[in-house]
Amino acid sequence: MSGWPSLDRADDERLARTLAAGDPSALIQVMDRYAARLYDYCHALLRDQDQAAGALHDALIAAYAHVSGLREPDRFRGWLYSLVRNECMRRLRDPDRPARRHEAPEAEDGFLDEAELARRQEARRLVHAALSGLRGRERESLDLMLRHGLDADEIGGVLGMDAQQATGLTAEARARLDDSLAAAYIARAGRDDCPEAAAIADDAGWPLPPPVVHRLVQHIEACGVCGPRRDRTVSAVRLLQVLPVAMTPNDLRGRVMATATDPALAPDLAAIAQAARPFDDWGWPAMVEQEPVRATSGGAGGGRRGVWAALAAAAAVIAVVAAAYYLMSGTSGEPPAAQGPSDGTSASAVSPSSPAESQEPSDTPTPTRSATPTPTTTSPTPTPTKTRRPSRSPSPTATRTQPRAGRLSIGSCAIEGAGPGSCTITVRAVGGTATWSVTGASGGLSASGGGTLRSGQSGYARVSGTCTPPGGSGTVSFSNGDVRTVTLSCPPEDGGRGPG
Repeated sequence: MSGWPSLDRADDERLARTLAAGDPSALIQVMDRYAARLYDYCHALLRDQDQAAGALHDALIAAYAHVSGLREPDRFRGWLYSLVRNECMRRLRDPDRPARRHEAPEAEDGFLDEAELARRQEARRLVHAALSGLRGRERESLDLMLRHGLDADEIGGVLGMDAQQATGLTAEARARLDDSLAAAYIARAGRDDCPEAAAIADDAGWPLPPPVVHRLVQHIEACGVCGPRRDRTVSAVRLLQVLPVAMTPNDLRGRVMATATDPALAPDLAAIAQAARPFDDWGWPAMVEQEPVRATSGGAGGGRRGVWAALAAAAAVIAVVAAAYYLMSGTSGEPPAAQGPSDGTSASAVSPSSPAESQEPSDTPTPTRSATPTPTTTSPTPTPTKTRRPSRSPSPTATRTQPRAGRLSIGSCAIEGAGPGSCTITVRAVGGTATWSVTGASGGLSASGGGTLRSGQSGYARVSGTCTPPGGSGTVSFSNGDVRTVTLSCPPEDGGRGPG
């Protein structure tokens, strides 16, 4: 997939055991094999390049800290994805999540000519139309299976269900995707040969709404003209390979290795490791999906209010994830404006329907959460018995009534290349909750950012400036009194300075 390294489960187990032995070089090998695909998964969920980078950074550090507890090293791949998804969920449910998002550029294939690019865009339109008829969890499971190469047991581990449920989910999703692809193909390429298909599709708009897809599928099954065409549609596996892949930030590897190995960053490593807990008896992280129910001293009324607030939070998170996977087939366009399942413009010139269009609320009764004591008889999803490991029930942890005050760990960044440019400075809370903001900048720089971070959580200050050869530097000041130097590097001859 877009240059992703091939994977071998024997290598996965070897990597897990080497990493568990504390060898930092194994972390480099994990990034070589997994960073690109894991970053793409993070970006599909978060639709923001900095938040995706932060989620992957923290997941890799958590893996480094906790891999020794993984009892089945051969399941290392699914375990990594589970850690990554948890970090994304923490960011999605963060009330202070920035409203403005900056999507990552696409990892382009530089060897495509204009005709091939046009064919790829058309294929993306077809996939976009087909995916729009699926529910959010179906889209996510197909992405994990067909693009990321996870099997049913691994998908179950990531999504909080057993292997049998994951098999059923992916099989149903695959069948619905095949139906949707056939309907989209007939609607675009077969209407000239079948007036009835044309009549069904003509007034439907694009992508096809699910009711129209259903009518077309029924028509195709009974039509002597369209039925044989169905077997000539391109396979779902091949078509999903044309979806855009988010480009992994160049500085991610260095940041991960610094946190893992630099003694000065040991508090950061400890904070990230703590935030990733709890883990079950098999070493898998408890699934992060909804806010825990807050214990109250106000009796039944307060408790009921807490339960419903938690359920509402769960529904909101599911809607956001569903919307992210609805946008999965579009290339990076204008960043969606943020709250909830926002829409975004796709470079494939297909205007996505309203974010709520895809019946995503019907995804809420999927086999996961309600580890909260829900009112009356809603089964807290009688957590399916797993053959390999016990179900990961999110423990109803007591709420932190008094967040400890933490300190800030602030990095730096560099702007490279002549002309306007930008970079991001990572700000992390260590040892407790911390509030921060950018208070000033010098040397021709402009900077912005701020918010409240829980312990182990990261935020980002965005720095912009124009580099005039031979370069220079400026500073960014923060509310805690720290000042960081930002280097602007642009050699005189329009420099092609390599990564340093």
